[in-house]
Amino acid sequence: MIIIGKVIGINTSDNMYNISVEDKDKNVLNLKILQSEEIIPKINETYEFDCEVITKDRVSYNILSMTNAKEFDYKKKSDTLRTFYNASPISREDSEKEINKYLNMIENKIIKDITVDILNKYHDDFYIYPAATRMHHAYIGGLSHHTIGMLHLALSMIENYPYLNKDYLISAIILHDITKTKELTEEVFPQYSADGQLLGHLVMGAMEINLSAKKLGYENSKEAMVLEHMIISHHGIPQFGACKKPLIAEALMLWYIDSIDSKFRTLEHELSETEVDEFTQSIGVLEKTKFYKI
Repeated sequence: MIIIGKVIGINTSDNMYNISVEDKDKNVLNLKILQSEEIIPKINETYEFDCEVITKDRVSYNILSMTNAKEFDYKKKSDTLRTFYNASPISREDSEKEINKYLNMIENKIIKDITVDILNKYHDDFYIYPAATRMHHAYIGGLSHHTIGMLHLALSMIENYPYLNKDYLISAIILHDITKTKELTEEVFPQYSADGQLLGHLVMGAMEINLSAKKLGYENSKEAMVLEHMIISHHGIPQFGACKKPLIAEALMLWYIDSIDSKFRTLEHELSETEVDEFTQSIGVLEKTKFYKI
């Protein structure tokens, strides 16, 4: 039988690992595997276990094989991880539909080709990874959720300021954080990788645009240059990690939209944890300010 669950405890007895697993309904099951096995599951990780039933004092299960849920989700394009960890309120399927809707709004062929090429390269990671380790959108699917939030803001900004170039802004929003899938080590309990610490997602994002432009024959295009500038400047100022200050209207708007979505989504979470007429905890992305809930 197949059991999908998160490992919440491991102990040993009778030459066996006794593994406590919590399923999606919060039932705790007892699984066993020989201590001689080279691979054992890790605490707080989620797996698909293929098991056989053992009945002695109580029902338990002998593990025949197991697949980490991360691998399972990538292969099946499923949402298993969302069942066991904090996750985006938008499903993977709906996130993909929403991103594709905005992709189809891009009219400039060069911009669209580059955007599609890079998104295809990072496609599966993009819909599973968080946007950060803790500061904002730090949950399964957080990267795509953050991107969708920014895209929603962008359309209202373009309506109010019609001189802004829609194609550049949509493309840069989709691409601005896409190399966080390289900057972070994994989906569930991410740390910063060596690439993330030495280069960072702004530099790696611009590098991806350059590589894509070369591959597609757009190496010396204005479009590639503008997109590269937007990516390396989207943190606004050097002390926030920007390689250049925004020198294009669309780059400036990208920075502001990024800041709005990251800050207000974090504020939303903190307010949801706070009683009316009380103050939130100190919020790091908002200069450690405490906000009063009305």
